[in-house]
Amino acid sequence: MIKGALSLVVILGIIFFFYRAFQENWTSIQSYTFKLNFIFISFSFVSIVITYLLATYGWFLTLNSLSKNKITFLKSIATVHSSNLTKYIPGKVWSYALQMYWLVNAGFSKSLILYVNLITLYVSLITSVILGFVYLVFAPRIIPLTLTLSLLVALILFDLLFIKFNSYVFKTFIVILNKIFKRDIKYYETPWKLIYHLHGINFLSAFCLGIGAYLLCLGIGFDVDHNKMFLVMSSMMIADVIGFIAVIAPGGVGIRESVMYLMLSGVSVSALSLILPIATRIVSMLVDIFLGTISFVLLKNYKKTGSR
Repeated sequence: MIKGALSLVVILGIIFFFYRAFQENWTSIQSYTFKLNFIFISFSFVSIVITYLLATYGWFLTLNSLSKNKITFLKSIATVHSSNLTKYIPGKVWSYALQMYWLVNAGFSKSLILYVNLITLYVSLITSVILGFVYLVFAPRIIPLTLTLSLLVALILFDLLFIKFNSYVFKTFIVILNKIFKRDIKYYETPWKLIYHLHGINFLSAFCLGIGAYLLCLGIGFDVDHNKMFLVMSSMMIADVIGFIAVIAPGGVGIRESVMYLMLSGVSVSALSLILPIATRIVSMLVDIFLGTISFVLLKNYKKTGSR
């Protein structure tokens, strides 16, 4: 109840924030001529679809590597993207509950499903932030270069330490979870080779997400120069991470858009900093609906055939 009220307050605050931003920059928006290029918009859509499918492949690879039972990639798509639609419900845990519901009957333990999500989530977030800061090095200065480089080095060192000591980190974290929630979540030994593969897959996924934002810029008529291209890509990746970890905002709605606006404002035309965050949200939601629809069709077929 309290979380729902907080979510409502946050959403209303963000709506008011964007209302004022549009009001203050309406002259700039009106003076800009929008030229929609549906080829670039389609490429952006495809790029974000690839982003999601690469993340799903990482999840599929981890689940099959840590379990004696196996799952097909199509079943992984059906499981991940049907449950992914629940991210627009406050709480961020419903997708994991649905995954457990779909997969427990197929012989996968709840502990394993949770552990797979923990490790893939960490790698996805850290790789997006690292690549986002790499792009910031080549982008127009929104923070001093020395600070950007310092944060980038700190992130890389943190991730290298995680890779080196991941077993200790996850064992400790699971012990804490078990004490807090009175559960018996098990630890699964994770090979270094798998973690390296996950990093490669998720770096590529983050790259495709950034490319999707840049292509969408071109698709809605903004011809940004090359250094601002890096800022657009960085803003998409960093804002996506912040939107995810903001648990009180369903699906990160509003939070992600606000972060993108703040990163883009001052170094780009006002129309771009206001329109692009909303445009990326629309395309991302269309991708969610597209993959979610495919997932429900696949699940329906699996139920009929009883296939894994």
